[in-house]
Amino acid sequence: MSNPDQQQPAEALPTASTSTVAIDKTCPAPDDPACQDGLFPIRAVANITGVNPITLRAWERRYNLIRPTRTATGHRLYSASDIQEIQRIMALSAQGIGFTQIAQILARESRLAENYQAPADHSLSAVPESRPETPTASPGQGVSLIESLKQAIIHMDPLALRRVEQQAMMWLPPEQVMNSILIEAYRQLEERDSWPDRDMGLHWFGHHVRQRLEWWLLQHARKPSPSHPLVLVDTTTDHRPLDSNECQLIMSLAGKCTVQLITDTLSETQRVRLVNRWQAQHWVRLLKPSEPQQDCTGDLLSGSTRLHWCQIISDEQAFSIAPNGVCQGGIIRCKRYLLDQIA
Repeated sequence: MSNPDQQQPAEALPTASTSTVAIDKTCPAPDDPACQDGLFPIRAVANITGVNPITLRAWERRYNLIRPTRTATGHRLYSASDIQEIQRIMALSAQGIGFTQIAQILARESRLAENYQAPADHSLSAVPESRPETPTASPGQGVSLIESLKQAIIHMDPLALRRVEQQAMMWLPPEQVMNSILIEAYRQLEERDSWPDRDMGLHWFGHHVRQRLEWWLLQHARKPSPSHPLVLVDTTTDHRPLDSNECQLIMSLAGKCTVQLITDTLSETQRVRLVNRWQAQHWVRLLKPSEPQQDCTGDLLSGSTRLHWCQIISDEQAFSIAPNGVCQGGIIRCKRYLLDQIA
């Protein structure tokens, strides 16, 4: 009788867009009905992770990414840690990292885990174990990544930009790549007075950062709840890229709320309809210092939605709430004010 684990041909590996189906699923418990002696058959793993058996076998054969236990008859059995590793592979793939590089990242993480020494004192008063899940870059490496990224932006070189991002994601978790590399490089270039095609370069990279930010928000999306209210964010000017301060503000809001960006191609009426349809608790509208507040559409919103206008200006200027309801101030004060209003 043929082995069900080996009877189908290999197929193309999943793309990033299809590999994010089950990243957020938790690892199954040992008493799961599909589990036998702490191990799961390939079909159960496929149901848990959303990765089909053909792809799981391909990851094992081509890249040695997973090493399941084999029965005497050759059937694959996966442990809870194997399933966690599959979910890790899916997360890295969703970031656009190739499978050869993923294999290198996992090998490096495995070496770090083997070298980790747990504290000798296991009493309740001992410091909790802090086993690293992701390699960390040194400060020098972070500076080097930022400088390389800035050069890629100045020359508007998408291939160089891609290489820097892939290198950063090999060493840093996605949130740190966003905050410490992408947004920080963006901020430094905004403060740089002149370089060839500065405005076009910032516009080009600003839209790129927005795409990355939308991806990051999607990966961290959670079901809205009283403790994590749904907050929709947009700019009032069509096709305007977010600046670095606005990106930083959105990242801060996402730590406390369920945040989604409204596409800037929708009309004002369509945006109001979308806010009402999603039953958002809050709608944050971002204004550049030079932009006037648009006509207020608050009377068209459902009674459960609060409208907030925010204009991030220089830190040297005092924080204020304008008569028309716009909060104006530096990034730190604006973040604090909005979090107080939304929390």
